[in-house]
Amino acid sequence: MIVKPYTQTLYMEALISLNKRLKKNHPKYISLREELNRNTAGDIGEEAVMNFLQKVKLPYNFFAFHNISLYGDSLFQMDVLLITQYYAVILEVKNIAGEIEFKSHPFQLSRTLSTGERNSFDSPEIQLQEYMYQLNGIFKSAGFSLPIYGAVVFPFASSYIKTPPSETTILFRNEIRSYLRNLKTENPPLTLESLNRLKNFIQNKTTNYKPFPLTQHFAIHPDDIINGVECTTCNFVGMKKVARYWICPRCKNISNTAHIKTIKEYFLVYKDSISNKECRQFLNLNNMYEANRILKKANLIKTGKYKDAKYKMNFTN
Repeated sequence: MIVKPYTQTLYMEALISLNKRLKKNHPKYISLREELNRNTAGDIGEEAVMNFLQKVKLPYNFFAFHNISLYGDSLFQMDVLLITQYYAVILEVKNIAGEIEFKSHPFQLSRTLSTGERNSFDSPEIQLQEYMYQLNGIFKSAGFSLPIYGAVVFPFASSYIKTPPSETTILFRNEIRSYLRNLKTENPPLTLESLNRLKNFIQNKTTNYKPFPLTQHFAIHPDDIINGVECTTCNFVGMKKVARYWICPRCKNISNTAHIKTIKEYFLVYKDSISNKECRQFLNLNNMYEANRILKKANLIKTGKYKDAKYKMNFTN
């Protein structure tokens, strides 16, 4: 059973907004575009794995979660987590095309493309070992005793594993089903009641990765961010406010709610608080009363009064 299905993360949403709003001549534009491409590929791979798990049937109950972040010794994020009465499995998904080599001393993943281009990545083996260690500590602290397994999953056949690791389990997406069926299922450590308690525990403890605003996270000056309301039709940034509507000068689309997404992007990318003046600047508004109306309707957390009023957004799970 899929408990937490695939969803795009807030971090991914923020990255898309940052790449859209960062000035193209910024020295970090190319590296942030590469960061977006890596995360996009990762999301595609994770969605493919979760879609596959929807079709998996096992002779016992299991719960699957996408994108689980927990606090152990530190915050760590698992692409896919499965729990059963018999075991837990962490799946670290790597959507990396090309010829793959796992190396040690130091641990590293190397990729060679058909063009001859070579790239190196952090070792998913070390990531997986760390996640298994921290998850085991969390389970023990909460009173759950359960064997924890892990595997690195390549979701597409565009990955060719030239040199596999000596110890870590490597799977293609279509091998997940048989891998799970071959895990030991004798003398279950958890009752069905305990399994449901563990499911609820994970759901209650998971948190989103929220390094916002991204200008601070990536050390970018806010002045390098493009202001303006994005058109809901053609994605042009720079809609004009006329009466109670936003009009796009490019495609002539009319909207009375286009600012809602832009307000969220402000907090994801630009700054963690907003004043009436900052709202006018970011949305390219001239009317302070219109800005006040927008802020009051945006379901934000208000502190201060009158000219000192500031608003913040609560990014919940």
